[in-house]
Amino acid sequence: MSIPDLGTTCRWIREDLGLTRDEAADVVGFSAVHLGRIERGEREPSLSTLEGIILGYRSDQAMAAHLHDLAIPDIPLAPTHYLRTYVQAETALAVNLERFQARGILAAYIDPMWNVLSRNDLFADALTGIDDVGSAPVWMFSEHAETVLVDPDGERSWAVAMMKSALGRHRTSVQAKELVAALAPNSEAQRLWAASVNVTRGRDARRLLHAHGTNHSGVSYQLSLADSIVAQHIRLITATPESACGHELD
Repeated sequence: MSIPDLGTTCRWIREDLGLTRDEAADVVGFSAVHLGRIERGEREPSLSTLEGIILGYRSDQAMAAHLHDLAIPDIPLAPTHYLRTYVQAETALAVNLERFQARGILAAYIDPMWNVLSRNDLFADALTGIDDVGSAPVWMFSEHAETVLVDPDGERSWAVAMMKSALGRHRTSVQAKELVAALAPNSEAQRLWAASVNVTRGRDARRLLHAHGTNHSGVSYQLSLADSIVAQHIRLITATPESACGHELD
């Protein structure tokens, strides 16, 4: 596991496609020598060169956005403790969590690296041990997740794809370094990291998260991630039980 960079990611994509550099040169539209320099981080690709890589490798929208993120300076991210202090001091944000609680909806404010800044009781009850871990991706690879998630492997694969995208956007942040340091010793995280080059910025609304409820009954949630607030540092995640209804709160 490592924080993504443009050159290494381009090499991973090529290798995942099973192409040599000479073969890849034919599809991206420039020489194998130039491609090698990009992969080794010796040259920064121009916009047209980057588009040639994206089109040649037939990258999906999420990967195209990821490569563009890696080609430009990353987005600075405020320290987690600062964001947590801000969220917990804002009465309106606390009230919003309580409103979700009253409707039976799990809700939490997170930073872009999915550190939990504040949550309602339903969120903490469903994600056993999340307050001790503090990070949703790290929790995914904990023993707690094994008892909660019906499909731990599938959810962890999605978490890895999400992490790669977030790490690319905020690659110089303290949170990025902390996340990689926390998961690097985990063999399961390493396996899934190496198993796929996929990245994602969100989750298909049709894909429910299936979990074991606190009373040992099954429960399915629809996850929703609200747009960033406070200069892209804070996001709202909600998990609505399949049987819940009504309009999403702001």
